[in-house]
This record gives sequence, structure tokens and C-alpha cells, in this order.
Amino acid sequence: GRRALAVACHAGRWDEIEAVVAKFQQAAQRLKYGLVPTVAAVRGMALGGSCEFIMHCDRTVAALESYPGLVEVGVGLLPAGGGCKEFAVRAAQEVARGANGGQADHFPFLRASFQTIAMATVAKSALEAKALGFLKDADVVVMHPHEILHVAIGQARAMADSGYRPPLPPVGIPVAGRTGIATLEMMLVNMREGGFITAYDFEVALAIARVLCGGDVDAGSTVDERWLVELERAEFM
Repeated sequence: GRRALAVACHAGRWDEIEAVVAKFQQAAQRLKYGLVPTVAAVRGMALGGSCEFIMHCDRTVAALESYPGLVEVGVGLLPAGGGCKEFAVRAAQEVARGANGGQADHFPFLRASFQTIAMATVAKSALEAKALGFLKDADVVVMHPHEILHVAIGQARAMADSGYRPPLPPVGIPVAGRTGIATLEMMLVNMREGGFITAYDFEVALAIARVLCGGDVDAGSTVDERWLVELERAEFM
């Protein structure tokens, strides 16, 4: 567990650490693309990897008093269990759905996602978690916490009974590339020079920006999900 990871860090066994990260990413992807519906039942805190698992389930049933968040920045890391990747995919999907007044512009979505991750934002309720993008619009918010499991089981059965098929992996995901990275970097430089973030905060946030924008490619380039998963893991390492 965590102690073994710490020992591997001190010993410089980076290949072992990368293998652990890859295994976590694979688990999240299997939640998303498994042949059976996956439903998360959530109450209270759901931080870091827990939040990433929620983001990869087909459906979430959450108590109103649920507090998801990607908090890895607080310990000097970027989320690498699929959290950054998933926000990049969702930004492209929002544009494809004609959001933002039909403008094919990634940046409003990417900037909001970037701020959410880089500031280690934790939602104050399940409704705010929807607004922040941790939960999907179709996810169910339950007022009475003792009903969560009952409702979650009902959701899973209904999805299975309706002939559930896993989603197709997205292809041709448009990314903001170098232009998006440069825009976010300019914002970070101002924050660093103004004393609002440290030099290391700057490095971590810039790594997050690179993943959200799809890496060192031209603006408007298209990538697949595997590219984003591997980029996320590389930036974590």
C-alpha cells in the first residue's frame, strides 16, 4: 500500500511506482468500459482516487452531502488515476454537444477544469459536484443517505435490464495543444510572480495543463484516450 510506495520512492524504484499508477488507471478504465454497468454509491468524502473511480463509473448515486474532489495537488502531485484524462475528454465532448453557444472552443471548459484540479477543489455538495464536473448530469442525487444503496442497486438493475452496452472509446478527441498550454502557463506565471503560488506549485499546475491540453501537439490536433492516459502517467512520473 502507501508504505510500500514510499519505500519504492526512497529507493528510486520508479518502474515499480509507474506500474502501480498504470494498474490504477487500468482499473478506472475497466469501470468505464466493462461489459456490466458500474454504479458508484457515494456519501461523505470521496477524495483523490475515490473521486477518479466515481468519474469512470457509468452512473453515480450520491447523497446530497457528498464531497468529491481531486486533492492530489495538496501533496505536490497531479491526479493520475484518470482524473485529468477524464476532464480532457469531457471538455471535448462538451464542445461536440454544441455547448458554449456552439463555439468550438475548448478553453472555457479547460480553464474551469484546470482551476478545479489545480486548486484541489472539493465539492461542498453533490449538486456542486455536478457543476464542477465530478458527477455527470444523469447521476442521481438522493436526499436521504440511507436510501443510497437501494437506489444504486435499482439503477444497476435498470441499466442491465435495458440491454446495457459499454460506451465506445472516444476517437479523434480534439485538444488545445501547445496554444492551450501557453495560455494556462501565462496565467500561472502571473500567479507565481504575484506570490500566490510557489515555484513547485507552478511546476505541478503546468504538468496538469499539459495533460488537459493533450501535450506537445498543435492546437486542434486529435488524439485518442490512450494517448491522454499515457500522457497523464508520464506527467505524474
